[in-house]
Amino acid sequence: AKVGLEQVRLYAALSGDDNPIHVDPEAARSVGLAEPVIQGMLLMGLADTALAGWLPEARVKKFATRFALPVPVGADVAITGRVVMVDAGGATLRVLIKDGTGRMVAMAEAVVAA
Repeated sequence: AKVGLEQVRLYAALSGDDNPIHVDPEAARSVGLAEPVIQGMLLMGLADTALAGWLPEARVKKFATRFALPVPVGADVAITGRVVMVDAGGATLRVLIKDGTGRMVAMAEAVVAA
C-alpha cells in the first residue's frame, strides 16, 4: 500500500509527532535525508494492523520492531509475516516491512497468545 503525504500528516496530527522531517523536504535534507520520510511508529502501526487482520482473535503479548532504513513519503510498503515458533502459550511471528523495491526497511517480532 502506498503511504502518502496525507496519511503522514494525519498520523502526525493524531500522534503529536510533528517532526518536520516527515513533511518538509528542506527539514529532511537538513538532517541528511534525501526527502521526507514516513514516521517509524506509523510503519509499526501498519504492521500491527496487518497482524490483527491475520490473527483477529489473537492477543498480542509483545510487539517489538527494529528499523533498518528510512522510507520516503509516497513509497509503497508491503507487510508480510510468518510463524517462527509455536508453543503451548501461543506463537511468535516475524513481520517484515518492505518498500516498493523489495528492500526490508523494518522487522518486527510479535508474540501472540493462543
